Amino acid sequence: MSAGGVRAGAKPPGPRRAATAAPDKSLPHLDVSDIGADAIGFAAPLITLLAIGTLRKGGFFRPDIVVLPIVAVALAASAAPARRWLRTNPVASAAVVLATGWWLIAAIQSRHGVESWRLPATWMCAVAGYGAARGLPPAARRVMVLSVAVLGCAITVAGLTLVGVHADTWTWLDERSLRLAGPLTYPSATGLFLAVALLATIDLWPDDDSSITGRRWAPVVRTLMLVGVVATDSRGAVLGLAVALCFPRVRRALLPAVVAAGLGAPIVLLGQRDGGRPAIIAAGALLALAIAFVPNGVLRGLGRIVAVPAIGLVGWLLLTQHHAVSGLDASWAERGHILRGAVDVLRLHPLFGSGPDPTVAAKTLNGQPGIAYFVHNEPLEILVSIGVVGAAVLVVCAVIVLKALRLSRSQLAAPVLAMVGAAGLVDFVWHFPAFGLLCGVVLGAARHRDVAQLPPDTVVE
Repeated sequence: MSAGGVRAGAKPPGPRRAATAAPDKSLPHLDVSDIGADAIGFAAPLITLLAIGTLRKGGFFRPDIVVLPIVAVALAASAAPARRWLRTNPVASAAVVLATGWWLIAAIQSRHGVESWRLPATWMCAVAGYGAARGLPPAARRVMVLSVAVLGCAITVAGLTLVGVHADTWTWLDERSLRLAGPLTYPSATGLFLAVALLATIDLWPDDDSSITGRRWAPVVRTLMLVGVVATDSRGAVLGLAVALCFPRVRRALLPAVVAAGLGAPIVLLGQRDGGRPAIIAAGALLALAIAFVPNGVLRGLGRIVAVPAIGLVGWLLLTQHHAVSGLDASWAERGHILRGAVDVLRLHPLFGSGPDPTVAAKTLNGQPGIAYFVHNEPLEILVSIGVVGAAVLVVCAVIVLKALRLSRSQLAAPVLAMVGAAGLVDFVWHFPAFGLLCGVVLGAARHRDVAQLPPDTVVE
């Protein structure tokens, strides 16, 4: 053995190859003057697909369940970096095909309808959205992130307005509370959609952004979107945000907005009760926005005093928002019945499941047989659908794909994935193709690790 620990005459190990197309040269800050017609033109197809897919009920219903992922994959295939990644990562590409094929074949064998294709449609949109966004030039990726923020703000403003005027569009009357359902038709999915768009603003206005826009308008935009998340009354989105705030970068960026929204959101929630009171809803939203204009340093100091009780009040209101009289939200008890029913189904079909996305019979609160429900716990939904064997195949495929992407992951990858994973534990939110497209676009367009941060023996393609 030689002094370096390599056997004499042996070929030294070759350089590691990064799973990325080119060094990331993203703009340090968003400068409108740097965004030209070319950047807008490159991003326009992906922006259009995301906007249309979102407004068409999130691709949740046929034929969009099939059309949206096909168009997204075709768009990604048109990007040279995406095609090059597929050629240089055949195992990861095969893993995506295997996972998708396993689920769809199980659906065909169990004679389930096209509605059971929602989950693979979502992850196909996520993978394709990531590839399409990563293939954009740096300025076009900035346009993409900006478009996501604008879309999130537009949905929030329109949704809060419709909730305030008691419109049937984008609202959901749930016992005593009028909720923001949004274009995805399901409040929890819309809440998580807005939460992901909220995290995208961290890339749009990073912590070190000293521009006037970053210092003044970032907290206002984020506060508005946080109020929108709370107005959906989505336990999954709120849980996901709590998990995302455990990441220091997210906490530093969002703390002023969390304080402002924490003070105004309780008033908004009170206004949504008993059919809704427009004046109270407007007062809560305007209060939150007014507080957001306070300098960040003051808000951070204020947060140490009032954030915990304000957020605690929001949590209590969310827990009691739907109950007809008082006490905890009745749906928590219903969720318990649903989970027990799902476990009973899994016991009958432990290895290969009962077919993708089965409905689970559960009792009502008074103990009578109720309607069939989805599980409202996405990991358990997968187990019930394709069993232990199928779920193990999906986990292995996901690990292979994530491992292949580890060297090119964006700075938002960990908080976004953690937030989405946490939300799926308590809600039915992984089945909306447009939501998958949003996640893929945000992760693909966000800033990626600098080449200087990669191991010294890494070759960037």
